[in-house]
Amino acid sequence: MLRGSSIYSVVVLAALYGCASINEGDDSGSGEPSSGEPGPVDPGYGDGTEDPGGVPGDLDPDADPGESVDCGRQNFNVERRPASILLVLDRSASMQDDPSGDEGTPSKWDIVVPALQEVIAATNEAASWGLKVFPQGDRTGTCTEESFPRDILIPIAGNNAPTVNQAISSTTPEGDGTPTGDAINKAVEYLQTIQNDDPKYILLATDGDPSCPKSDSDEFAVQAVTNAAAAGFHTFVVGIASQESKVKALDGLAVAGLEPRQDPDPLAPKFYLAATKDELVTSLLTITGEVSTCLFPLSAPPPNPDHVGVFVGDEAVMQDTTGTNGWNYTGPDMTTIQLYGAACEQVASSGAGAVKVIFGCKDDPIY
Repeated sequence: MLRGSSIYSVVVLAALYGCASINEGDDSGSGEPSSGEPGPVDPGYGDGTEDPGGVPGDLDPDADPGESVDCGRQNFNVERRPASILLVLDRSASMQDDPSGDEGTPSKWDIVVPALQEVIAATNEAASWGLKVFPQGDRTGTCTEESFPRDILIPIAGNNAPTVNQAISSTTPEGDGTPTGDAINKAVEYLQTIQNDDPKYILLATDGDPSCPKSDSDEFAVQAVTNAAAAGFHTFVVGIASQESKVKALDGLAVAGLEPRQDPDPLAPKFYLAATKDELVTSLLTITGEVSTCLFPLSAPPPNPDHVGVFVGDEAVMQDTTGTNGWNYTGPDMTTIQLYGAACEQVASSGAGAVKVIFGCKDDPIY
């Protein structure tokens, strides 16, 4: 997992191996037989054009004349793919209280909203944002059907920060009850309708205990977050809690979401703290840095999916199909790779370090 406080810009340099033909006889236009020697090796082109000279490959002595067996190099730049983040924002009336639980200033809402908007604006290009608020309606009664979350206020889209921030500015903390579990379930239903390979996350911003349904609200919310993670949507939890019961509830949600806050102190909260605006901004930048740094789309699938080399700086990164420490394809189309574990952390810590992806030909292993 990455632990940083900013979004990192990483350029991927990928070398894609194509094929050049080898023909018998006169191929020079001069009437002289070809020497059969490969042309000069060019270090590569950044404009997407193929190296006309070619790079020597493993020649098949049994190949037919004109068969494509020799490899040529082609270089191209690839931008990191942004993550999709659905902000699930608690607008219950208790957000009007100050962090101590009293009716003081600044209120929890006054801390959370400016920090969210600052980070959303700063990550407009690094993340695709959407917004779901809960509960719905004003003065509908606690845990009534009218208050349960039903709609996605702002669907996820690229360069969506201005729209999301405007919707947050138009939202007021006037809702009755805290139907956290229902909000997460609706978020999952929505995320499952998005058909692309972008990583998708839930960012839950709340001030403590779920309260709906009234009988088992905590367990219901934790199960909803657990189910979301099982469906492939991890949940980051940002919270303001002044009571021990609320801290326990938020910790449970953070652990179930599979994205708990890392702290060497085992007694430290597992959720991201939002006691002050500055602290919340730092937490949110850490979260957005984690979810949007290590996914790299490729312009085409590799000629041989087993002959692909990934390097961070000069260090080779091995493929790891478990998604623990290394790299792997994100889907069966093999057009996007993701780095995990130490490799992902190295990309963040190096900042200017380049990730290089090399495609080998059919009989051209990279490592």
